[in-house]
Amino acid sequence: MMKNFSLLLSIAGLCLTDAFAPTTSVGLGRASSKSTTSVQAIDPSTIPDIITARAVFVLSFAAAIGTAAVGREVIPVTLREWKKLNLLKGQGRSSMSGEQLDLVGYPEPVYSDDVMTVINNEMSPFDMVEKYPVEGALPGYLRFESLAQANPDVSQVAVRALFDSIAVGLNKNSVAPQIFAAKVEQYKQDGLGSMVSNSRLSKTIGVAALVILLVLLGSADYFALFHLFHGWFPEWSGTSRLPMSLLDFPAYLELPQSYLADVPEMPVTSGAFPMK
Repeated sequence: MMKNFSLLLSIAGLCLTDAFAPTTSVGLGRASSKSTTSVQAIDPSTIPDIITARAVFVLSFAAAIGTAAVGREVIPVTLREWKKLNLLKGQGRSSMSGEQLDLVGYPEPVYSDDVMTVINNEMSPFDMVEKYPVEGALPGYLRFESLAQANPDVSQVAVRALFDSIAVGLNKNSVAPQIFAAKVEQYKQDGLGSMVSNSRLSKTIGVAALVILLVLLGSADYFALFHLFHGWFPEWSGTSRLPMSLLDFPAYLELPQSYLADVPEMPVTSGAFPMK
């Protein structure tokens, strides 16, 4: 899959180079024209669409590799955090006592007594931030790593579950100490049912945000590819079958023969400009 994706990126780069290349040489000597397409018959009515597709592709491709690149960074971060969560399995010591909390997305069961051990830690979140600093952390904010170091003998999955119920989102690793303290106090008074509800809400927000991001990025990429093929490969058999033809990898072999380098000039109909 990555090999075919690299092929598409190479094609996009070639088309961008072609789009901005001069049609004739600007040095000394005889002017030379660019190589023309091997496509022999182009429907004149499609020429305006080809021109428009090329212009739109340049803009959409710039957006896809520019602004959208910031959003793409969330994907490896999410995978990295998921791997870190799975590595917590078996770390610390679980009491395996109390109620098994109805939480989702964790590599091992989370028990209420383990969570209460973390909640009843006499060290305040402000002290945790000061005693267990984390490199690169927001100044004054509590990181999960600090909370984990303050509770080394407790199931680290339980520590993570408590932290996740307070930090909103899928990849949030920081929370204000005062917010953490207030939530912990709420859990003491209301019980861990509110923690379970908050955890589900946090996971739902995080997953929904990730899904929306992936849909937007996928739409931006498809928009660019759609105009790439319509602008430079209008006669390719897969152009009319997008987006399903993107999975038809053997059809990519036809792309070199379908490449349209120069947009043909619009034919002038005889008698369109009658002379008096």
